[in-house]
Formats: sequence, C-alpha cells, structure tokens
Amino acid sequence: MASFFIYDSINQYRSDNTVSEGTFGAGFSASDSLTNHERVSDQNIGTIISGVNANDAIAYTLGTAATANAIAVYFTGDDGVTANGDEMTIRAGNAVNALTAAGKSFASTHSGWSVSNVHDSGNYTDVGNYSIWCVEFNEALTNISEILIGRKLDFEVEPDINVQTAKDYGTQVQKSLGGVEYAINTHNGQEIFTISFQNISSTFKSDLLTFEDANKAQGKKFVYYDGTNYNWVRLDRPMVFTEVADGRFSTQIVMRQQIQ
Repeated sequence: MASFFIYDSINQYRSDNTVSEGTFGAGFSASDSLTNHERVSDQNIGTIISGVNANDAIAYTLGTAATANAIAVYFTGDDGVTANGDEMTIRAGNAVNALTAAGKSFASTHSGWSVSNVHDSGNYTDVGNYSIWCVEFNEALTNISEILIGRKLDFEVEPDINVQTAKDYGTQVQKSLGGVEYAINTHNGQEIFTISFQNISSTFKSDLLTFEDANKAQGKKFVYYDGTNYNWVRLDRPMVFTEVADGRFSTQIVMRQQIQ
C-alpha cells in the first residue's frame, strides 16, 4: 500500500470546540455514559476512555463547519470484541438529530491504528461542510485512546529511496569547570524519519502546504503510514520547497515519532 498522512482537517483540537459523551439513537443525546471521554481528543495515545457500551457515542461540535474524508482510531491493546467490520460508525451533520451525512461503519482492531474512509461509498471522498461529527460505538469496545477525524493525503509518488531514520534520546551533556562531563537522559528514544521528494508537482506541493497549515507546522500530531507501519508523529521542522523545473519542486519532510 502506498504511503500517506492522516491529519486533522476539522480543527478538532481547538479550544472553542466541544467534545461530548452520550448515546446515539434517532440522533445524538448527551449523557454521562463514558469515563474520561475527553481522552479521545487530547493528542495522547497513552490514555484511554472506559465504560464503552453498544450505542455509546462521542460528538465533536465545531466552532466552524469543516470537511473530512478519513478517520483514525488508536487502540492501546485488545479491543475486547470479535471484529466483524462494523464496530464503529461515523456520522456528520449540522444538528444532533440530523446526523445523516457520512454514515460509514468500520472495524476496530486488537492493537494499534484502525483507519477508514468516512464516506459510505467506500472511497476517501470528502464529506462536509458540517459542524457536528459523531462516532458511535456499536459494541462494548476497550482500550480506545485517540480518535482523529481528518483528511487522508496520499503521496503523489513514493519518497526517494534514501529514507533516513535516526533516534533522539534527549540526552543533554553538561561540562563542569574542571572539564568533567555529566549526561542527563530526558526521555526514551524517539525515532526521527526523514523523507525526500526530488520532483513533485505544484498540486502535491499545494496539498503538502495545506497539510502543514492544518497542523500548524510542528503544532499537531498526525498519522504517517510508511507503506508498512502506522506511525504517530509530528513535523520536526517546517518544509522548504525548491523549484527544480517549471512547476516542479523538491522538498524534505522530517518527522519525530511521538512517545504518546
């Protein structure tokens, strides 16, 4: 499978948005149905919600209507059910009793990321503009820690073969007046991914700039699929584009793996 990003396109982490817990029947009804429901929208995949039962739901009420075509849900461990492909359903609309857009059911997973389109056609087609996005849990799922609603950005071409990886351990070395060195390790190793594109179109450049703007450069975390694995990352630095021919560009993307 080709590489891609999934990033927040609905501004779900803005402080003026509301993340509500409740149940879904004829529409969304707010209630105290879940424990720590806010954990699914805190950019931290290390903390989970609990108390999930069939027909429980979480609704994102946005300050500004927005468009999305993808959803990514992270499970820290076993989802607690036998997967049949429709453990969750995403809906959208502009009123809690009229969430008729999207309507896509998708599978959970026993650990890691579950990724799906939101359009019921089965394609990554944009759905919007809507001010309410709702995720219904169709079964008693466990270990859900993050729900990211946004856009899937497929790479126009695969990165050049010189993909680089490194690890940063946050080690700080200080030297005393006598020249003795002391080291402090501040965190476990974070993998650094560096991918390069030597010849991309102006269209893909524009898509990457939209992606960078939505993330506020290093400001937000996102999902990077490298063709084999899903990675929870953020940009390590802004992208720089060089025009290598008329309407053709090169750039390098540096991403830092997130511990949570």
